[in-house]
Amino acid sequence: MSAPFSSTRHQAALGVPTGYRRWMQFTASRGGDSVSLEPTGGSLTQDARRDGRWSGRLTFAGSDLLPTRPTDILSPFGTRIEVELGIELLDGSVSTVPYGTYEITGAATKTSADDQTTEVTLGDVSGIVERYRFESPLTVASGTDLASMINTVVANRTGFNPGVTAVGSTLGAPRTFGLDTGTAPWAEILDVLSGFSRTAWYDRVGHIQVGSISADPSSAYPISSLATLSGDFDTKPPNVIVARGEPQDGTAPVQAIAMDTDPSSPTYAGTGPGTSPYGRVTYFFASPLLLTEPQAQSAAETILAENVGAGATYTLTVPYDPTITAGDVISTSGLTLAVDSITMSLVGDTQLQVRELG
Repeated sequence: MSAPFSSTRHQAALGVPTGYRRWMQFTASRGGDSVSLEPTGGSLTQDARRDGRWSGRLTFAGSDLLPTRPTDILSPFGTRIEVELGIELLDGSVSTVPYGTYEITGAATKTSADDQTTEVTLGDVSGIVERYRFESPLTVASGTDLASMINTVVANRTGFNPGVTAVGSTLGAPRTFGLDTGTAPWAEILDVLSGFSRTAWYDRVGHIQVGSISADPSSAYPISSLATLSGDFDTKPPNVIVARGEPQDGTAPVQAIAMDTDPSSPTYAGTGPGTSPYGRVTYFFASPLLLTEPQAQSAAETILAENVGAGATYTLTVPYDPTITAGDVISTSGLTLAVDSITMSLVGDTQLQVRELG
């Protein structure tokens, strides 16, 4: 969800780029050591379409932080970076919001006769869970709330219980993690949640949140009139979703189909094969956790809602704005748009990849 400044005066100032200065704080920590950083450039990205939403790159000048050993703070061996972004008004007042917790995943240095720079790449902290594959399978019992399932798996992989609160949906059958050594734990968690039309992500302060896959048009809020919009119509999203439940206990499989049946939609599937200009594009989804046809139907309709309109995507360019969150629904120029990703330049504009909602 969006993270507006606590001060309405500062929030309103985002629409007047000449009325504020950017305020940024980067804090790197590892093993009890902490240091404030001042990058000279870079960008931060949120992408709701990825398993790990947060990423970025930062550039630092000078020799003070130039990593020369694996134990240095800007080396990719366990350093986390917390980011706080905001604005400072002309009267000196400041309002800020958290803008993600990252881990350093890479560092590159360049030294010349008159310059030394370090560029670090940042990754989502879900990578800590993702990289530690299961040595032996871990079974979570049927009837377990999805939040408890997440807590169990994450605690097993990190030694830390994230304390995700109950979501009110439970596993209808036992789920065994780690049977496929090629699948990582975080990806397995998201696979289970997708069968319940949900997903999970690390939020702005590094806590795990669970929410719906689908964007809700009724939650739209307006953004700055200074935005500029450019279109991109070059993808072929699916308009026929087949969701299959394949229980592991030997019970009969279930199946449901959802189609784009709206004649006004650019991805309309028609009344039969060959009866729409767009045609039909099928996507198959299978999960052992879909035990009934209503569950399969719900999953199919959720995936369809996520894809309808994906062929009509836009790039929205706005002035610096750290309050918008990937997954938000915004309105501008008479359009209601789902925000798929945000790239925040530390020195330039903010670019949003968005798609139109019906």
